[in-house]
Amino acid sequence: MRDLVLDLAEYSVRAALLLYLCRDIIPLKEKYRSVGKILFFLQAFLVSFVLSYFQVINRLFGDEANMQSVSSRSLISILLIFLISFAAMDILYQGSRLAKFYLLAVYHAVKEMVRFALHTLWLFCTNACYMRLYEKAVAGEMDPESFMRYADWIQFWGMLIFSAATAVCMYAVFRMFRRYQTAPVTEMSREGLRFLLLIPVIGMVLSAAWRVLFYYQKGTEIEFLYDRHGSMYVVIPAVSVLCLSGIVFSRRIYAELMRAEEQKSGLLFYKQQLTDMTEHVRELEQLYDGIRGMRHDINNCVADMEQLLMSGTDGGGLSAQTEREARRYLRDMRQAADSLALHFSTGNPVTDVILNRKYQICTQEHIALDGELLYPGSLAIEAFDLGIVLNNALDNAIEACRRLPESVARRIGFRSYVKGRMFFLVVENTYDRASVRFRDGRPVTAKTETELHGLGMRNIQNCVEKYYGTMQYEAGEEQFVLTLMLQGKNGS
Repeated sequence: MRDLVLDLAEYSVRAALLLYLCRDIIPLKEKYRSVGKILFFLQAFLVSFVLSYFQVINRLFGDEANMQSVSSRSLISILLIFLISFAAMDILYQGSRLAKFYLLAVYHAVKEMVRFALHTLWLFCTNACYMRLYEKAVAGEMDPESFMRYADWIQFWGMLIFSAATAVCMYAVFRMFRRYQTAPVTEMSREGLRFLLLIPVIGMVLSAAWRVLFYYQKGTEIEFLYDRHGSMYVVIPAVSVLCLSGIVFSRRIYAELMRAEEQKSGLLFYKQQLTDMTEHVRELEQLYDGIRGMRHDINNCVADMEQLLMSGTDGGGLSAQTEREARRYLRDMRQAADSLALHFSTGNPVTDVILNRKYQICTQEHIALDGELLYPGSLAIEAFDLGIVLNNALDNAIEACRRLPESVARRIGFRSYVKGRMFFLVVENTYDRASVRFRDGRPVTAKTETELHGLGMRNIQNCVEKYYGTMQYEAGEEQFVLTLMLQGKNGS
């Protein structure tokens, strides 16, 4: 009964540690949000308990007295626990199967390596206690009944301390691991997961090999691995600690690489912002130069028209040549005014310039651009941020349309609307779905410059997150739709 209570406590702690490892690292599916953690805990606890106490594996494999058979049953039990936990995680949690496999591999590798690392120390301590007890019994200082009682006491408390130390060390390793797991595994790339899987898988393979080699049966004699190879007293704990360190520090290295990549993306983002700002300023200067030039031309034209009219009054009417000159002046004035006309008027000069510049590009590329946008001045959304969103969204749409043949209708549309404090922007464009590659469900740019891969989407995402918004897209067969929501502030 005492051993049963100890095992139940150990299985409960292991299940709780698995749940702790997964907490906030991998999200539950929406329909299991309320009961998913309880179900996952129960399966981890019950599977271990059933496989240990109902002897399911023992009935299927081998002789109870054969140590190789015992090792095989141990490995099969671990494999079944892993597979059942993986199936439960696949049902209850979101994310790719590779991400779920990675988390379970980390859990089992840490559990096995911690046990092997502590096993040597535990053997030294318990063997020393048994030898002291044996010496007292041989010296006649202890009767057989007391010897058996103390031996049983050493076994129980030794296992209790070993299980407690194992749980504490596992918790410490998982805590260090979680310190560097700053984002859910669902956001990690497949390449990153494959890299991180290497050391946990090595740890699991090593533990399987050690379990097979730990005992060697020759006839009726059973040899212990440490007795056959004394160096294993040092090698196994050292390799176990190195493997545990590798699991934690590989995660740290990957986190630092991702942080460096984010910093690089941030620099590119600010570089893009500076480029956009420079372009905006340049185009605004061109617009204002045009207005100033138009004002100067109008003054000259008014003076010239006055002279023409005065010359007409002397002769009783305008001559044919004078009339032609007057018409030419009027035509030139109309053309100058048309060159400064804005195809789109949003209520803000920054967004006006962006949309009209994109309209000129689309006209040259034979792409139809139409839509309506009203700048949400009451929501305190900065024009520069909205300009970044528009610039990148329309650039991506233009890039997609360029890959379509001119014989196919190439169209970009946009619209915006406000609901309460929310500003919505929808950009849709025709595209060739076959020419777009998707990675982890996201479209991948066709730009040849590696550093620009996905920069447009990241720029949009950064601006959207600044306003606590969302970015969604729908990739249909012929049309790509990007929907953005930005949260503003009323009364600003």
